[in-house]
Amino acid sequence: MGMLMRGGLSAAKRKRAFLPILFFTILLLVFGCGGGGSGGGGVVPPPEPSPDSFKFIVISDMHVRIPGNPDDGVYDNAGNLNKFTGALELIRTKHPDAEFVVVSGDTVGCLFSRNPDDYGVGGDNPAERFKAMIETLGKPYYVALGNHDYQEGFDAAAREGITSNDPGAMEAIWKKVLDVDPYYSFVHRGVRIIVLNAMRGPEYVTPCPSANPATRETGCKGSFDDAQINWLENELRRPEYCLLIIHHPVITDNNNVKNWSAAGLAMQVRAEDRFYEVARAYKDRIKGIFVGHGHRKEKDTLEGEIPVHETASIGDFGGAANHVRVVWMDPFTGIMITQ
Repeated sequence: MGMLMRGGLSAAKRKRAFLPILFFTILLLVFGCGGGGSGGGGVVPPPEPSPDSFKFIVISDMHVRIPGNPDDGVYDNAGNLNKFTGALELIRTKHPDAEFVVVSGDTVGCLFSRNPDDYGVGGDNPAERFKAMIETLGKPYYVALGNHDYQEGFDAAAREGITSNDPGAMEAIWKKVLDVDPYYSFVHRGVRIIVLNAMRGPEYVTPCPSANPATRETGCKGSFDDAQINWLENELRRPEYCLLIIHHPVITDNNNVKNWSAAGLAMQVRAEDRFYEVARAYKDRIKGIFVGHGHRKEKDTLEGEIPVHETASIGDFGGAANHVRVVWMDPFTGIMITQ
């Protein structure tokens, strides 16, 4: 936690931490800070950089869908479940030392009711299926909500999800099933992890790019409401180093050559959003941003120094079971490295 954490460590502990930190710094020169990558094997992970370091997993875009529902046929619902099962097995076998899992949105392909009373009663719906599957890990998990998590139905003829016109009802479902708020933060070993929601701004009602002029699928572009950005500023004023989790990719320094999504800016947090002003003001505090949504593995920087990583999808188009991102975070130095 910067100087606050440094002051809290004994001289003996700082001495014990020095050599691992020096070695970790050398590794960064070899691997690159935040070196991009998905997958569960083949690369020897670096040792923990200090006695205070920890490891966690980021997954994204599982798009849990249930065979026989109206979206089956347009998507491979059974295939999505198999890929998610494979990703969970990879985490269990290759990364048992990961302390928790972060999900950067689109846990499901869509839901089929916006009534919270239809959930939490043992029924087999996509939300309950996601919960049952991820809890087999036996690890804490933290979920950011994505655009598909706000869909209350599926139009098979138009081949698209139907975004709910009552986002509060959809958020009530996720609160009931997963006990998650629309946005929130938690502190793990001295690092503040801030889970944001880019579906809570004015772009919620903007139709997704589509050949269908009457499209009912919205929320492809991200945006934030003022209340959330004010809350974010207060979170970033705290003394800890921070990591941000957002479903929608942000516009980065080299955005013109990055493949965050096939639809480009139409799938990112809008350029005029106040989020970027806040990120600029607290770029020394933000040590990484993790996004999803584009179904691709990508990396870049924001404001010249904040690493931004998109984790490729597990479900739907381009999805694969080995799209698992491994992250090491050192709260003593603020250094992050990914695989």
